[in-house]
Amino acid sequence: MNRLHGRVALVTGAGRRGNIGLAVCDAFLREGAAGVVATDLRSDEAEVIRQQVGSDRFRLLAHDVTDPASWQQVLAETVRSFGGLDILVNNAGISIHGGIETTSLDDLHKVMAVNLDALFLGIQVCLPELARRAPLHAGGAAVINNLSMGSFMSNPNNLSYHLSKAAGRMLTLCVAKELGPRKIRVNSIHPGVTMTPLMRDGCQKYVEQGVWESMAAGEAALASLNKLNIAGQPEDLAHAFVYLASDESRFITGTALSHDGCCEYY
Repeated sequence: MNRLHGRVALVTGAGRRGNIGLAVCDAFLREGAAGVVATDLRSDEAEVIRQQVGSDRFRLLAHDVTDPASWQQVLAETVRSFGGLDILVNNAGISIHGGIETTSLDDLHKVMAVNLDALFLGIQVCLPELARRAPLHAGGAAVINNLSMGSFMSNPNNLSYHLSKAAGRMLTLCVAKELGPRKIRVNSIHPGVTMTPLMRDGCQKYVEQGVWESMAAGEAALASLNKLNIAGQPEDLAHAFVYLASDESRFITGTALSHDGCCEYY
């Protein structure tokens, strides 16, 4: 239970109950992290989340991941509260559906700003602190980018999302090669269908439209898209983040970890 003992983590997109980011924060705390800073653009559930987590090693901060100044502020607060930064999890992401004919340039820019530019900014701003702390751990410092199986697959109905996630995969590879000599490991995780609040909201819309008879039927349909026939949960993913953040993965960098049950949904 102490795989992350003494480490400090920053996790973006973690301001909603039931999402991947908050599950990662919970897992990091259980594994002995000295401090975990969750961030989100806004969180209507902030006080409830703080009470739910119930730890003085946890902070929840407002953060615009597309703004360099906001990154500087969040990093400064992280260092002030916990003394440094060892793990950066770029988890925030958005999706605006549409193909080449229906996606506006403005929508493309919005998606790329959150799903790609924010990864670039986060790593760039946090790099000096990650480099300072990397020698303290056998596995060095860790950057984990939460991407998608969409990084590998095309979808004409969600062009901007898939484009941004594919670019995030290449960013991960390039930065892993650059920062490896400084003991900073950079990896990505690629989830398949995962039952987050966003996914459940989408399921509910399908139920209302009569596509599925019930939420249970919708979840079963999604589960059937992978060979394990189960619906992924945020807690399932959290274990993978712990592994890539810990010394157990000290020889792993530049890796794209698929976490999808062998999906066949594209």
